[in-house]
Amino acid sequence: MNCELKNASHFITKGCLNLILIFGGAYSGKLSFVKEKFGILDEEVLTLDNIDNLEIDFSKKVINNFHMFTYKMSLENKDPLQYILENKDLFKEKIIISDDICQGIVPLKKEDRFWRENTGRCLQYISSNSKAIYRVFCGIPMVIKDDE
Repeated sequence: MNCELKNASHFITKGCLNLILIFGGAYSGKLSFVKEKFGILDEEVLTLDNIDNLEIDFSKKVINNFHMFTYKMSLENKDPLQYILENKDLFKEKIIISDDICQGIVPLKKEDRFWRENTGRCLQYISSNSKAIYRVFCGIPMVIKDDE
């Protein structure tokens, strides 16, 4: 495991955060999969819906709807990747669930393109620091990466 890999302008601590990334389409069963696979209880999940606060509650094991966090940061012209880098020790061993918004038709609105780009950069960093990555499609998990 290389913990000092350079990537563009960021130092990437590849694999050192022991994250688990779950991504897929909206309403595809990502959270249900996480609860079943990892034995997660409702009180261990932080669901980011309509967040007014940009701070993440790191006492939770699971950060659900991560794409909503990047959306809120993007709307406020803040860099969500910078937030991750500044708080990377707090992200250790978390399970991150995100809708995959980086595929398909390029959004017409500039702010939506900015959000999509920010989310893509964050998910690249998270995936490089993940020990396992799953894509969930119609409730069916597909293993993308498994370093366990």
